[in-house]
Amino acid sequence: MWIIGGLLDDQAAEESLSNVTKSISLPKKSKITKAEIWAKRKLSYIINNFEEGTYFLADIEAEPESIIQLENILKENVSVIRHLITIKEKFKPYKVSTK
Repeated sequence: MWIIGGLLDDQAAEESLSNVTKSISLPKKSKITKAEIWAKRKLSYIINNFEEGTYFLADIEAEPESIIQLENILKENVSVIRHLITIKEKFKPYKVSTK
């Protein structure tokens, strides 16, 4: 997930999504499986003089050693005011008793 400062119109949001996803897919052994604009909302607190932001989500398949590269790419992008990388675990579905 990453946040771009300000409320972007649809065209600017699509361009931003495209630019960030291109830079994220640069490291070897990483592949974006899904990327989308999540929300345009007011931030909980002011970040870099922005009171509002546009949130983006992406599912990325990556080797552990490429996570540091992804982190650095997001840190170096001046339009990204916050980002978060989490591990998405694959859970087995619960078995429900039919008693």
